Amino acid sequence: MSNFAAKQGGDDFLKKLQNIKIGGGSAKGVKIKKRDMIFILRNISILIENGLSLPKSLETLVTEKSLKRYSVILNDVKTRVENGESFSDALASYPDSFHELMVSQIRIGERSGTIPATMGRIMHQLEHADNLKGLIIKKLSYPCILVTAGSGAITFMLLYVIPTFQGIYEESGAKLPGITQLLIHLGEFGTKYGWMVLLAIVGLVSAIVGIRRQTAGRLWMDTWLLRLPLLGQWFKNIAVLQFMEVLGNLMDAGFTVVEALESCSKAVNNRAIRQSIQEMHSALTRGERFSDELGRHEDLFPPVVRQLVVVGEKTGTLSKTTVHIRAHLRREVETYTNVMLGAIEPTMTAGLAFCIGGMVLAIYLPMFDMIGAMK
Repeated sequence: MSNFAAKQGGDDFLKKLQNIKIGGGSAKGVKIKKRDMIFILRNISILIENGLSLPKSLETLVTEKSLKRYSVILNDVKTRVENGESFSDALASYPDSFHELMVSQIRIGERSGTIPATMGRIMHQLEHADNLKGLIIKKLSYPCILVTAGSGAITFMLLYVIPTFQGIYEESGAKLPGITQLLIHLGEFGTKYGWMVLLAIVGLVSAIVGIRRQTAGRLWMDTWLLRLPLLGQWFKNIAVLQFMEVLGNLMDAGFTVVEALESCSKAVNNRAIRQSIQEMHSALTRGERFSDELGRHEDLFPPVVRQLVVVGEKTGTLSKTTVHIRAHLRREVETYTNVMLGAIEPTMTAGLAFCIGGMVLAIYLPMFDMIGAMK
């Protein structure tokens, strides 16, 4: 073997060794948490605006302790950018970590030289979504604890407390009120067939999950959710807000309405509204007006949204108009969320108090009768 061939073989071997990741495994499939993504975008935007190059900004994030679990991804993106690959293409190499819509917006930002501004828009969109999620979790946390504790207390009383008192009542021969007899029958049913009820619940949940995994089933369920009393309007407002957030950001980044609509459908979780957006996109490619299409889907989009779009189309400021639409929808969603979830807590408290109070009354009523008979 010649010296050149030996050297070439040695170089290839060294490159293979350098590409081996010890302990960390592959970074493919790693999902970046929303708050971490906000942190990454904010810091890259700030560093670039203050004069740092993109590779240097990414290198700074690689050393950030709070982002340690994403260091392999960030370091690889930095290396790709240093080797001449575009930032958007480097991000697209990790589809599980960076959403397709985000990559598309950054690609447009690269072409127009507005990467910091583009990142700022994406960051604000994620922040609004995270704030809404935080509001819902905050409002639902206490009711969930209440329901869990109350359900546990009711189950314990039905399966253990009621059967104990049942033996006492049978020995005394006391006549039991209807409410007490009902609880005794429920307790007996729970003791004998509780496992069947549990299996039925597991089966129902599995069936729902299975239906949602099918395209037709997911569409049917999402349509049904939009028709629910009270909750349907809430789901609708959230889905429309998701749509307008992405539409506005894409148009700010330089997308046309037709191009933006094609991408927007992928960002909306509700399949019924996603289908409507796809229908609107098809209509706009045929030359229809955006405002007219919103009118044809008036059951999904509030009248104020259509009116603002009409104004934006007439004045040629549709991109700016979406800012007002998004602000309006955010207020609507937050107000509706506060009112609806605010009503859940007292309703659940009253319901559990009624159930537990009724059970306590059912236990003690026969005792009062027994004491009266003894006197």
